[in-house]
Amino acid sequence: MSSGMVAQERNRYLLDIYEYDKQLNELMDRVIDSLGGQKENLKFRSFQSTGEITFQTGDKALFDLFYLKDDWVRVDQKTDNEYILFGRHGKRGWKHTLAKNGTKKEELKGIKLSEEHQFNFYENNLFDYKKKRLDIYFEGEMIVGEMEAYIIRLSGFKYGEEMYYISKKTYRPFMKQVYFLDKDYQSVINYTIEEYLEIDGIWLPKKIGFKKDGTSKMMEFFNYDLAAKFEKKFFVN
Repeated sequence: MSSGMVAQERNRYLLDIYEYDKQLNELMDRVIDSLGGQKENLKFRSFQSTGEITFQTGDKALFDLFYLKDDWVRVDQKTDNEYILFGRHGKRGWKHTLAKNGTKKEELKGIKLSEEHQFNFYENNLFDYKKKRLDIYFEGEMIVGEMEAYIIRLSGFKYGEEMYYISKKTYRPFMKQVYFLDKDYQSVINYTIEEYLEIDGIWLPKKIGFKKDGTSKMMEFFNYDLAAKFEKKFFVN
């Protein structure tokens, strides 16, 4: 191959990279803007929410959710027959069930903690993927049901990677998949964001469906208190 042809191939390769980066950056800008902006979403470091969980059996439970920064989450859910508490404090967590027929307490670490965390809490990592040093990829377009979608993948998590399905109509995520990859172990949690709620110019999920290993539930958020403040000890069992 002549030096001229080599130069042409190199220029075409660089142009492809430029067009790819441009397309991804433009898409990300529209996604972030559709949710209220990066600065606005990242300025609150904690919140509290209340709502209702509907399980696949039709049973319902009220919940209180508390969030602080990245690794501090607590979810209390209550029915007439039991009270379940999930808490994460950094790299450790726990799940405590109090029922009429007894109590059960489970300590959680590693991949089990990550799975339980993700099955109780939806998080959009598109806002600060650079700060978290995650890799981002534009995976193309597809039709999901009746929804036309762009697909964005984030990798670099300790537990695996995430896929976001972005609506071409609203530019908001309407579906997300979290893949847990640990040696020979693999699992996935599917989320469907059916509705959003606007609070102070920020768009937050109002209805989220969770599905893992044949188990599913719907969490409906009644409100968000973005001014709520907590100490870390609140999340420690």
